[in-house]
Parts: sequence; structure tokens; C-alpha cells
Amino acid sequence: MTSASQKALAVGVGLLLVLSLLTGILAYRQVPEGHAGVEKEWGAVTGTTLDAGAHWKVPIMTTVQGVETRPRTYTMSATEGEGERSRADSITVKTVNGSSVDVDITIRYRINPSEADTFVRDWNQEQQMEARLIRPTIRTVLRDEASSLQTTGVDAIYTQTGRAALEEAALGALRAEFEDEPITLEAVQIRNIDLPDQIDQTLDEKEQAKQQVEVEREKINQEEARAEQKIVQAQADAEAIEIRGAALRQNRVVLQQRYIEALKEGETIYVPTESGGITLTRDVRTGASSPATRTNTTVNVTS
Repeated sequence: MTSASQKALAVGVGLLLVLSLLTGILAYRQVPEGHAGVEKEWGAVTGTTLDAGAHWKVPIMTTVQGVETRPRTYTMSATEGEGERSRADSITVKTVNGSSVDVDITIRYRINPSEADTFVRDWNQEQQMEARLIRPTIRTVLRDEASSLQTTGVDAIYTQTGRAALEEAALGALRAEFEDEPITLEAVQIRNIDLPDQIDQTLDEKEQAKQQVEVEREKINQEEARAEQKIVQAQADAEAIEIRGAALRQNRVVLQQRYIEALKEGETIYVPTESGGITLTRDVRTGASSPATRTNTTVNVTS
């Protein structure tokens, strides 16, 4: 074999290797985890759904579109960048009072893996379904429901009752829309309700006044408790004095001993009298060498 033939053979082998490599690259299809692969031929859905992993398909003619089958969330929020759009995207509704209220909401759903091909055929992509189905449905149902709710009051739109009413209405509407779709609705959550600034300020002032009333009520309760405690203590002291007097009348030896000790210490003692009363004797000493001054007071005590 001549050198020219060898060169031609080497070039042919090289071209074959390159062509095989390019064919392999073009034929390789990778379906990510948490996705289903929908097979297409010349752009049309074939009805074949592929599991996550590597697949080999005819290049150019056959393509695979990935569809996320994990739970997805669609959020409409007043906070820029928090929802699906870069700008503020909350839903503005009007209450029965005519007040404009911004509602933030999140919808969680998932695409059924076994019906991924149907989803692609009907909606092509998740973003199109969200924009054409979820968003207009939520806007309509929340505005209708909010028109029957008060801005303030017991069951106002911002209360737990009002939130529950909005969530229930949105949940029911989306379930009806998803009934014939390859989509499963998992949850609807009202995340925030933003009232007009003036109403917010009024509610804050009302709450502060309510808290102040509670503070004053607690102070009154504490004062009443202290007063009751003093009454109970006074009654207990009176009963103790009465019991003590009765015990002294029945034990005159003890009484005489207490009288002698009290005279030594300058205390007040209780001395029963012949008439049934008690003499309160106070022995006051002004100094070590000074005579004592004794004061007697008789109190009648009934036994």
C-alpha cells in the first residue's frame, strides 16, 4: 500500500470516527431526575413517554422534551421578584365597601407523569399553562369572592375567616379547571392581604386601644385581689385574737405567768377580769433605773 493510500485510509477512518462521535452526541437524550421525557418526531408528539435517565434516539428527526413532574408552585405576590414575574404581581380585588386590597397567593400543583405527553400536546410548556389557565382563573374567582367580603369587621377579608373564604373559592375553581387536565392540584395558600394604608393605621390604633383596656382591666383585677387578701388577713387576725383570749380565760395559770413575763419585758398582756373582760396592760420602761409606767384597759370579751 502506497503512502498516499495509507493517508487516504487514515483520513477516512478519522472522518468515520468524527461522524460516529457526532451521531452519538446528536442521538443522546438525557431526561433529568424529577422529569418525564416526551418524545417528538419532527416536532409532533408521538405519545411515547420516557423515564428519567439516558436515551438514544434518531438524531434530528426525534427530539425529547422534558416535563417537570415534581410539585411546582406558582406565586403571585406584591413583592417584586418573589412571584413568577420580576415586577409586583399580586391580585388587586375590591371588597363590598369598595376598598382596593392586594392579595398574594401561591398555588402548588404537579403534572401527572403518565400524562406528560398529553400535557405537552395541550399546553406545550408549564409557563404557558400557568399564564393561560391558573392566572386568569385565580384572578376571576378572587375578585368575585372578595366583592362579598367586608374590609373591616369580625369576618373581614384580612381575618382568618376571610382568608379561608378566598382559599376555598380558589381551590374549588382550580379543581374544576383541572378536572379534565393532566394536572393534580395540591394546595392553595393565601400568603398575604395588604389593606390600604389608612385602614391599616385605623386597625393598629384600634388594637392599641384594645390592649390598653386589657392592661387597665388587669390592674383592677390585681387591686381587687389585694383587697380581698387584706380582708381575709384581717378576719384571720380577729379570729386569732378571739381564740387567744378564750384560751387565756381557760388557763389562768398561763395567764399569770405571761403577765409576770410581760411586766419584765414591757409588753402588752391580756388579763381576764372578774366581770369576764380582758385587761390590756402595757408596762413601759423609760430607762434602766426609771420606774415603770403601767397602763390598764379593760375590754369585755364574751366566751
